[in-house]
Amino acid sequence: MPDHLKRSVPVKAPKAPAPKVEKPSGLLDPEVNAKADGYIPFRDRFRAWWDGVEPEAVVRSGQEAKTPRTQRLIELDDKSELPPDTNWGAARIRVCDQVWGDGFVGPGGADYAVEVARPFSSRADAKVLDLSAGLGGRVSEIARDASVTVVGMERDQEFAEHASERAKRSGKSNMRPIESYNADRLNLNRLKYDCIIAREEFFTVSDKLALLGTLRNGLRKNGTLAFTDFVLAEPDQNEGDVMDQWYGTEPTLPQPWSLEGYRARLKELGLEIVQFEDDSQFYREMVLHAWRSYVDGIEQITFDRTLVDALMQEAELWLHRIRAIESGQLRVLRAFVCLRSGPL
Repeated sequence: MPDHLKRSVPVKAPKAPAPKVEKPSGLLDPEVNAKADGYIPFRDRFRAWWDGVEPEAVVRSGQEAKTPRTQRLIELDDKSELPPDTNWGAARIRVCDQVWGDGFVGPGGADYAVEVARPFSSRADAKVLDLSAGLGGRVSEIARDASVTVVGMERDQEFAEHASERAKRSGKSNMRPIESYNADRLNLNRLKYDCIIAREEFFTVSDKLALLGTLRNGLRKNGTLAFTDFVLAEPDQNEGDVMDQWYGTEPTLPQPWSLEGYRARLKELGLEIVQFEDDSQFYREMVLHAWRSYVDGIEQITFDRTLVDALMQEAELWLHRIRAIESGQLRVLRAFVCLRSGPL
């Protein structure tokens, strides 16, 4: 995979920060006993896990692994057995910041965030709604343009609360506090937007047609809905082990439409399709680039058990997304659609 990704707008995948911190007691140094016979550093064990090989495969040729197997595998804790004061949410947020860049919960970083939102850029005093605000990274980037008012919403309540605090600290008057919402009961309060953005937000929504209808009615005339989403390459093409693993890993059960099903329903809603493309390969490269950069710097990160658990949960989610994409059954749709007429 190339180091420099190319597209209509250059995208630089965020590099994982590697701050040097003093290790408190009770933390796991990934290089403890690194020179002991048979020891496999955490970074190498993680790579082996990602590649689907046994940890023993990364031991040097001819070297016998003398440590117990349990010390060679990456063991995870059952969250139900963790102490009640364990700050799981903070660990999850820290992992996202490290892998994807501060404020982001998915690939691409700031450049890609603005590229997805580019339909608003030529409009003076535009009002933008971000339905997948994550930890606030994209909202903050868009709000760099002082003439644009940005409203952020996020389905994950914990992310929304954290992002809202970050938004307040930013001091940007054109960036509203980020709120959590329920996709099945979204109310835009009759507000109208020049651009509505969503990243991989619809594939877990049961009544996508109703949600898209709500968003359509939330657009001003000539307003744009800009979104990416996970879709099926063909209708009902969701069988096999790879897809079963993807369905089983997602926090919310996927209910994806097919590419052509999406196209038909967007037209049914009276939305003009400006751009409709399969972005799977570029998306895959962004994800792999981010994880490679993170793993390359993993030796300088201090881990505790909760952070390891959060890391592995995030990695498993993205591993199965990538495998489903590589199977050809799951695709990444990138779409810009425009409202030319009035409300339905």
